[in-house]
Amino acid sequence: MKLNHLFSLSVICIAMSVVIGCASRSRDVNPDEAKAQQAEIQAEFQSLIAKEIEDPTRAKAFADLSAKQSELISQHAASVQQYSERLKAMSLDYSAEREELEKLIQDYNVERRRAQAEFLALMGKMKATVTQKEWEKLARFELKKLNPRTLSYIAGGY
Repeated sequence: MKLNHLFSLSVICIAMSVVIGCASRSRDVNPDEAKAQQAEIQAEFQSLIAKEIEDPTRAKAFADLSAKQSELISQHAASVQQYSERLKAMSLDYSAEREELEKLIQDYNVERRRAQAEFLALMGKMKATVTQKEWEKLARFELKKLNPRTLSYIAGGY
């Protein structure tokens, strides 16, 4: 039984190391510089929203939803970081039981699915606020300049 337990923990450690290793690229970035750059790009995005969405009411609604999206990404990144740290600690703990590990993973999966559902609902609201042409322009900027994946690592403290 202990051999299976150790094997399972080893496999999980390796998998998490790969995930964390992929995220480690952003550790080379100066956090202050990254936050300043993020603020600058966010300001640029707000200007683009005002420019692309001529109706001020819709522009404000979209900007508010975009801010909620950024906050959700930051919260989820912090959640991933916390999960990673707890998983590493549990993996190092020889006395950790399989049930504890399973509970940690199950709890994280519940939180991850909740965040995904919230994100999808938010995306639906954002799309309902703008036209297809506006969406394409704003989404293109967001993916190129805001780079949600990298910013999520920075937001999560990586």
